[in-house]
Parts: sequence; structure tokens; C-alpha cells
Amino acid sequence: MIVSAPLMRSVGEVGQWLAGRRERVRVVGDSMLPTLEPGEFVLVDRSAQPRFGDLVTAVHPEDDSITVVKRVATRNDDGAYYLTSDNPVGTDSRHWGPVPARRIRGRVTVVLDRPLADLGATSPETPMSPPNWTRWLRR
Repeated sequence: MIVSAPLMRSVGEVGQWLAGRRERVRVVGDSMLPTLEPGEFVLVDRSAQPRFGDLVTAVHPEDDSITVVKRVATRNDDGAYYLTSDNPVGTDSRHWGPVPARRIRGRVTVVLDRPLADLGATSPETPMSPPNWTRWLRR
């Protein structure tokens, strides 16, 4: 039997969740389509340092009772993150501005409903691509 590296990574992440080292979060809304579907569950590593392109969970900048899932576009010199939706009509840092690092809860490691899903950028045309981000970061 051949076992793929992504499958082994996913099994390891589920083991981390069962050991209490990952947080399970349910996706609500369509701001991360097509990467994440509403109703799917993701696992979050709260100890991981987010990098460019990572999916993260964060406390909503305008409502502490809401947790959002977004993609890291960049980090500014003050340590705040510019977060984006994969769905161009979703709300993100284009609406709220940069999100302070203290509001980032962790990095998404796996989609439980689709353990082999690629969490990378969906295409060069996503809002995260450098030409689009460069335009709005200069505003």
C-alpha cells in the first residue's frame, strides 16, 4: 500500500487534535470560497507563526465574539497582518484595515472534511496576488 505525504500529514494533524494540540473551527459563510466551503471543519495550530499565504483564524477586528478564517497577505512593520478572503466579495483587511498580531488565533493546518485539500492560493487571480495587493496597500 502506498501512502501519500499529504495523507500522513493529515493523519498527524488529527492526532494532534485528539491530543488537545489543535482547535477545531467550523467555517461559516462563503468568504473563503472556493478554498473552504461553508459548514466544513478545519484544524488550527494556535502555536504556529503565520506566514504569507497561510490560512489563519483571527478574532474579528470589529466584533470580539466572531472568529474569522482568512488568508495572510502580508505583515506590516508594526506586526499587524493584512488578511484577505479568497472570495473577492468577502470582507477582509480591505474593509477593516490591518489586524493586530494579538488577534490572530492560529494557522489552519487541515480541512477535516477534505484532508487532502490544498490550502494554497486558489489561482494567480485571487485577491492575494501581488498586483492587486500592491494597489490597495498603497491607498
